[in-house]
Amino acid sequence: MKIRLSVLVAAAVGGIAATCGVASAQAGAENTLTAPASSPASATTPTSPTPTSAAATSTAQPAQHVAKADLFLNVAGDGKLAVGNRLKAKGRIRPYVRGQRVELRIGRRGHVLRKRIVTVQPVAHTNLGRFRIRSRNLVAPGPYRVTAVHRATAQQAGRRVVSKPVSIHYPDLDPGQSSDAVKIFTRLLARRGYYTPRSRSYGSAVGRAVLAYRKVNRMARTENATPGIFKTLAAAGGGFKLRYPGAGYHVEVDISHQVMVMADHRRARYTFHASTGAPATPTITGHYQVYRKTPGYNSEGMYYSSYWHTGYAIHGYKSVPTYNASHGCVRIPIPDARFVYDRLPIGTDVYVYP
Repeated sequence: MKIRLSVLVAAAVGGIAATCGVASAQAGAENTLTAPASSPASATTPTSPTPTSAAATSTAQPAQHVAKADLFLNVAGDGKLAVGNRLKAKGRIRPYVRGQRVELRIGRRGHVLRKRIVTVQPVAHTNLGRFRIRSRNLVAPGPYRVTAVHRATAQQAGRRVVSKPVSIHYPDLDPGQSSDAVKIFTRLLARRGYYTPRSRSYGSAVGRAVLAYRKVNRMARTENATPGIFKTLAAAGGGFKLRYPGAGYHVEVDISHQVMVMADHRRARYTFHASTGAPATPTITGHYQVYRKTPGYNSEGMYYSSYWHTGYAIHGYKSVPTYNASHGCVRIPIPDARFVYDRLPIGTDVYVYP
């Protein structure tokens, strides 16, 4: 009995061992089959990320937005500006972008009179920017225009706008009037060679200068200053044209225009209303020189006389009509006579022509 149990135990142990051996062999076979599959992977070197690709990814930026630019200009005066005033313009740009600049120009007939480059300022509680410019006091005829230019930047687009033309208004002036316009007018008269005080009051002296201007330009012989006269003077016109510009310092008496002119440096310096000889007693013509002078009044009522041929003289007189009415002399108004007398030394050339 004991022997049979021993055999049974031995057989059982042997079966278990055999079973374990089979399992072990299968496991070894599996290891033998699967090992080669993992071998190539272990032999391949891992691929690392390309450095340039990583850098490009890290530095890439979104495209920057460029704002549009709408420009607006507003010029004061609705296209008209009173003579002697400043042209003023205000502008807007939309939208407002900090740090932007606008170039502003005021021009006349293709010539730039003023140019500024200004930084745009914000308009509170809006998306607008503002800028402005003004001219000096303007006298010459227009048209004037204002130009605003915003040059394109990385933050905002470019734009250009030009204002409508602006013209100068010249008033009609009358004797007895006082104003800044009269002062501008008398200054222009003096620049064009007419003898006048530079005053803001339109007195008799200004009237005589206007009369001389009208004679020179073959207008009605009055003392009224029209807008047309004002504009012509402002445009550097209306002056007397010398017949003998190369004669140095001299006097010209133009009988047809009934004016007397003191000239120097090839231009008329002082032009006076005058009255020459009447048809029955005409003034002689030719080239003469001052040879004698008498101050004050003489027995004939001649005032501060400068003689240039026998009894012919340039002198002041109480009556100086707009036409030729003297006995042969050249009459000028009493208030102008002393000024002329003091500036005609002995030897001054005098040219008298029809």
